[in-house]
Formats: sequence, C-alpha cells, structure tokens
Amino acid sequence: MLLESLAGLPPEREKEIIEKLARRIVDSGLGTMAVMTLQSIAPLSFAGTQVGLVVGSPVLMALDLLGVKVYEYAGLFAESTRSRENVERLIRRIEELMKVEEEAQRKAREARKDERKGWFGRLRDFLT
Repeated sequence: MLLESLAGLPPEREKEIIEKLARRIVDSGLGTMAVMTLQSIAPLSFAGTQVGLVVGSPVLMALDLLGVKVYEYAGLFAESTRSRENVERLIRRIEELMKVEEEAQRKAREARKDERKGWFGRLRDFLT
C-alpha cells in the first residue's frame, strides 16, 4: 500500500495536501523560514526526495503501521516530473497565505489604533 501511494497522487489530492501543509506551516509561524528553505533546496528536490525515500522508506513504513499517514506528504515529491512543480506550488501557496495573514494583522492594528484615538481624535478626523 505504501509504495503504491508513493507512485503518484491524483492532482486533486496533491492540491488538498499542499493546502493542508501550507496552512499548517503558516499557522505555526514558520512561513518565512519554510519559503527560504524550500527555495534553497528546490534545485535539488528530485535528488533529495529520491535519496530521502530510499533512506527513509523504513521509517515511512513504520509510521504507516502506527497509523501516521506521512506517505501522502512523501507522495507529493516522489515523482520526478512533479517534484519541482509541487515544491513551487507549495512555496506560492505559503506566500499567498502569509500575505492574507499580514493583511489581517494590519487591519487589526489599524482597528486598535482607531479605538485608542478617543472622542477628540475621532472628532478631528470627522472635521478634516
């Protein structure tokens, strides 16, 4: 079962896993570090994943037996033709989520700033 799922994932499943992984990375506050790391290893993604799958396959199988479905994440990068593309898709999605989060934080800061103005500041804004 493990090797069959590493052979390739359907495109809709890849999108779902990339979305889930990107959200987890951004929610944990590791977006910038993850983007830098992924961009630095992107040229070597195929070689790295192949070596990682060979060396890590016993660990993946053990985790699979324990019920942890790590092989789905490994399946994103197992195929040589899709590996680099999936890395780029993951980077783009992380950056998009980081922009959304930064915009939400900026709006929250502005809202707090408006609340602290008081009645005189609001009156001045109204008159100007």
